[in-house]
Amino acid sequence: MSLDEARAVATRALMARRPDVALVLVNGVLLGEPEDPVALTLRARALRDLGRLDEATEAGALAWQAAETPTDRFYAAMVRAQTGARAGRKGMAQLWLRRASAIAPDEEARAVAIRDFRVVRRQTPWRLSLDLSVAPSDNLNDAPRTNEFTFGGLTFINPTAVPLSGIRYGVDADYLYRFALDGNARLNLRAGGGLSRVRFSEDARDEVPGLDNEDFRQEHMDVGIGLERRGEEGRWLGSVDLLFRRDWVGGDVLSDTRQVSLSYGRSFGSHLILTGHGAISDNHRHDAGVRDATTRSGGVLTQWKGAQGTVSLDLSRADISSDSRSLARQVDRVQLGYSHATPIKGTQPRVALSWQSEDFDFGPSTFWLDPREDDVWRLSVDVLLPKLERYGFAPEIGVSFEDRRSNYSLYESRSTDLRFGLKSVF
Repeated sequence: MSLDEARAVATRALMARRPDVALVLVNGVLLGEPEDPVALTLRARALRDLGRLDEATEAGALAWQAAETPTDRFYAAMVRAQTGARAGRKGMAQLWLRRASAIAPDEEARAVAIRDFRVVRRQTPWRLSLDLSVAPSDNLNDAPRTNEFTFGGLTFINPTAVPLSGIRYGVDADYLYRFALDGNARLNLRAGGGLSRVRFSEDARDEVPGLDNEDFRQEHMDVGIGLERRGEEGRWLGSVDLLFRRDWVGGDVLSDTRQVSLSYGRSFGSHLILTGHGAISDNHRHDAGVRDATTRSGGVLTQWKGAQGTVSLDLSRADISSDSRSLARQVDRVQLGYSHATPIKGTQPRVALSWQSEDFDFGPSTFWLDPREDDVWRLSVDVLLPKLERYGFAPEIGVSFEDRRSNYSLYESRSTDLRFGLKSVF
């Protein structure tokens, strides 16, 4: 029997669920060709099926080292992923499946790697999400459109209340671990954190001498616990979550937040989903106790999923109670969104348009007594570039425009932001 025939018979033995026979054959091949990548991959598969996972892991590593062609490297990556999943190392298995999808010799092989990745991800009780972003902006400090205001017939100018351009960049991480309670319920434990930094442009530094990037640094950490339950056949999904969060600004503790949120979503047919959501949160400020606030919010999200994409409409209202004139208000918000399901000429767009009305309880100060009223329009467009995908991640470019109008010109602002990030495509 030639080496090629031995490999072919070993492959058929594995397909016939006879890993013991396959192992004998590939061991014979390796006596003559000790670095044969196909034989090493077949040996790893046979050892895996026999339950000898440590040996299978070692054989898979040798197969990966010996592989030179895209096909050999693909199958070596797949067997390493399958062995890792069988051994309970689901995170490592997902990494190898992402690598396999990136080096797949054809679209059919890539589809197999993506399918297996999704299966392993569903079986993995934990999930780690990372969000990297770079966002140039012409108004990093949310300054008003004008720094002039009039009081008692006199015009005053605040030289520091001007829009400052630059770049904001940061990273957010979220870790979720799920405990299955029964077939339709699970307990979620969550921990996360993030940081953002700014780098002001030279024009901004010329505008405001002494400007320090570190004064605008932000960090946050949060932990949470939640309970989810779904109906039979997934017709409805309900959840309750408890979250604790701490924020820092400029290196100092800014606030602590406690929040309880509820949601209940139900599908009607194969296209329509309605979700009701509500929350109550308590925010304690460390910089000024007068800025403590309690927020009660609720709303309804409607989603229509079609063959071409998803249309969403979110209606919400929030009531913010606080002793601070700049915080106590009622907020009504409407957001219309659309996300396309498939690429259009190599791009996959998402669009969102929102309007927000903010009716404040008080005037801005003791000498401006009329309650402040703001209207905020926001348009955002995000474009995913799936053709540039690598290891399951593709670049995403976004732009957003926000315009705030107020009955007090001091609070009117306008900004345009760009965003660059990475997004998982499977």
